[in-house]
Amino acid sequence: MISTGVAGLDELLGKGIPRGSRVLFSLEPGVDGQLFMITSLSCSLKKGLSCLVIHPNATVDAFRNDAVARCGARLDMEKTGQVIFLDAIDRERIQKSAKTPEAQAREWQARIRKICSENKVDVIFAYLDLLNEDFGLTKALQILEAGKSDEKTTLFIEHLNLEGKKLIDRFIREFHFDLVMAVRSSDRPVPHFTYFTIVHSSWKASVSRSVPFIVSESRIVPYIPKIVVTGPAQSGKSTFVASATEGSRPKDRTSQEREPVPEVMDYGWLRWRDFDISLHGTPGQGEFDPLIPPALKHAMGVVLIIDSTKPDTFPRARHLIGMISKRKIPFIVAANKSDLAGSMAAAEIRKELDLNKAIPIYPIAATRPDDVHKVLEALVDYITQYSA
Repeated sequence: MISTGVAGLDELLGKGIPRGSRVLFSLEPGVDGQLFMITSLSCSLKKGLSCLVIHPNATVDAFRNDAVARCGARLDMEKTGQVIFLDAIDRERIQKSAKTPEAQAREWQARIRKICSENKVDVIFAYLDLLNEDFGLTKALQILEAGKSDEKTTLFIEHLNLEGKKLIDRFIREFHFDLVMAVRSSDRPVPHFTYFTIVHSSWKASVSRSVPFIVSESRIVPYIPKIVVTGPAQSGKSTFVASATEGSRPKDRTSQEREPVPEVMDYGWLRWRDFDISLHGTPGQGEFDPLIPPALKHAMGVVLIIDSTKPDTFPRARHLIGMISKRKIPFIVAANKSDLAGSMAAAEIRKELDLNKAIPIYPIAATRPDDVHKVLEALVDYITQYSA
């Protein structure tokens, strides 16, 4: 197996990528996802594998400088013969010596075959975009496949995806990639997060997962997106979290959790749009307010639970709204016990809480999982908004 250098991703894939696989890193425009390719290269070099880097867009020196800047001291490309390059200078020479696209494609293939044969290359890392411009997608992939004469030769490809899901589906359907991973970002500025999605895996058929990540100290660090459930005491927060939680806790979450959950807080989880989401329920009493700012850190959104039959708790709710709004975290209001006599209508609640019309209020019964999931799905849908 070849490690990606990202512990959480390796866990999802079953300890890494099998030798001989075809791997695609598909990057949306504007997303900083180049580190996936570079960390995979770093891990291959540390394992003593012979690598070929095909980068028609940049010179060797430019690539080395960029890779070291991104990956830090963990990337060692100084061992003679362990990593070979075909770069922008090679592309220029091929274009000068071969006058037609057909002849240029043959020259690319011949050079790749020769390098892989003479150096017994184990892993090929290729940047697709410029070859795609020169030859079209099908021919560009045929050129890169020229080095896979051995069934154990692994091929990593990175490209910029300007066509979205349609192009990803084509890579899977027509070109039979073993792993296709999309790197995307949320459309909303707050909270803005970048995430990878395992779109397809030939050896882990059950894997279909989207995981946000940050880059910290030149490392990709995946994390489980968090929703905070807060509200006045006795408003139904614990019941809400319990109703939302689906099945047993997933086994592969441990390395992706950012911090432990204090014992006085509720904890739950659910799945939505391939995201694993953790729910953190805060105590409602004012004495526990110091726990709220740490809970809101890295939260993707908040559900404020109120008891719609007890307007005397609304001052406490307004105080909590102030704490949430100060951090500019998206939130929605779940008006619990709306099925009981004496519950207030949404318009009354909005007036009492002085809520902006843009903030939705959902009348619910926290004991009903369908009501709870409707609220959470609305919040997650509001935050993530997948790009079309």
